[in-house]
Amino acid sequence: MKLRLVVLVCIALVALVGFSLVRAGTARAQTTDECVHQPTIESLEACVQHAADQGFIDNQGVTNSLFAKLGAAQAAFDRGQTGTAINLLNAFINEVQAQAGKHIDQMHAEHMVMHAQMVIRALKNE
Repeated sequence: MKLRLVVLVCIALVALVGFSLVRAGTARAQTTDECVHQPTIESLEACVQHAADQGFIDNQGVTNSLFAKLGAAQAAFDRGQTGTAINLLNAFINEVQAQAGKHIDQMHAEHMVMHAQMVIRALKNE
C-alpha cells in the first residue's frame, strides 16, 4: 500500500510540476523509490528496469519486449528518425496497456504510460 502511495505521489508530482518544466528543459522529479522522471528514452528504460527489479513486471519476456521497443526507439532517435521513435514509443504504450493487471502491476503500468507520453511530448517539441 505504501509503495502504491509513492507511485501516486510520483505521478501527481510529474503531472503537476514536471510537464510545465519539460518545456523549459529542466524537468527532473525523483521519488523516494529512486525512479527518476526525465523526458528521455533512457529515463524510461531506467523506469522499466526499476519496475522489473521490484517485481512489478513479473515476466522476463514482457520486460525484454519492452526493452526491445525502447532500444529501437532510442536507435531511431539517434539516427534522427524522431517520427519512428515516437511510433515505437506508442507501441511500448500499447504493450504496457495490454499487460496492465496481467504481467505488469496496474499502478506501475499507468505510471510507465504517463512517463512514455511525457517522452513523446518532449520529442515532438524538438
